[in-house]
Amino acid sequence: MSQNRSNKNSSQNDLYKRQFFARIPPEILATFTSTQLTEIEKVFNDRVYKRHIVDIRVSIPFFVKRFYVVFLLGKDKRLKKRE
Repeated sequence: MSQNRSNKNSSQNDLYKRQFFARIPPEILATFTSTQLTEIEKVFNDRVYKRHIVDIRVSIPFFVKRFYVVFLLGKDKRLKKRE
């Protein structure tokens, strides 16, 4: 990965983390231990930036609103057993 892309991913990741934690009420957030916060960040980081073979994102205007379509294609690395 190029340095420029790495910096962009890092800054975007920081933005996502700030937005994620901002949605948690402060009184609840204050009860998390540093270990819990670290583990939440690890899980969050693993889910945010996955490279895909195909990554198509399109925004479509529809009257006064906009909708988006995302098509991702890549190897399925999830657990085999799904419920």
